[in-house]
Amino acid sequence: MTKPLILFACGSPLIVEYEEICLKNAVPLHAIVNNVDTPSAHPEAIPLAQFDVAIAKNTAFLVPLFTPRNRFTAVQQALQLGLTPYGLLSDRLNDLPAVFAHGVGCFINKRVVIGAHSKLGDFVTINRAAALGHHFVAEDFVSIGPGVVTGGNVTVKRGALIGTGAVILPGKTIGQHAIVSAGAVVTKDVPDYAVVAGNPARSFKTNIHDF
Repeated sequence: MTKPLILFACGSPLIVEYEEICLKNAVPLHAIVNNVDTPSAHPEAIPLAQFDVAIAKNTAFLVPLFTPRNRFTAVQQALQLGLTPYGLLSDRLNDLPAVFAHGVGCFINKRVVIGAHSKLGDFVTINRAAALGHHFVAEDFVSIGPGVVTGGNVTVKRGALIGTGAVILPGKTIGQHAIVSAGAVVTKDVPDYAVVAGNPARSFKTNIHDF
């Protein structure tokens, strides 16, 4: 039987979808923990301050948040509580390659397609209906938004965020902690910390956040 899972950082309104994917994969939920001040969308969520850590030591956790920086913070909180990262949770209807490497703490939402020989680092989130080409690489704490499309041989470096509906042409690299805005069309490499938007995507400011 699969070990119970703690869904962590459930201020996200998508918590019901995350719970549904757990059920599809026959992954029992130990608890749903809310680590943020925003009220949870789930009626059974436990505020972090009230969470009984003693009964959850070494229990696996997953942080299916969208923003890399928030997910990084939540991961550190969970590790400090003595929890252990879950491997990969993916909707059963996703189209994943036979040759597929991934780290821990990864979450793949519904209707996602990933091409052959792709690789995910640790704590990567891929949101619904993304279509990622062959030899796609996402480093640690990358967030891929809903409906993102990439060509083959695209690399997204640590902590970068790709917004809803963005398109990345084949062979391009998105730098560390860069942000590709929703709907952008990336036709050339994006530098570290750049924020790009438009078609073709152009840099208009710097993402000063780091972790």
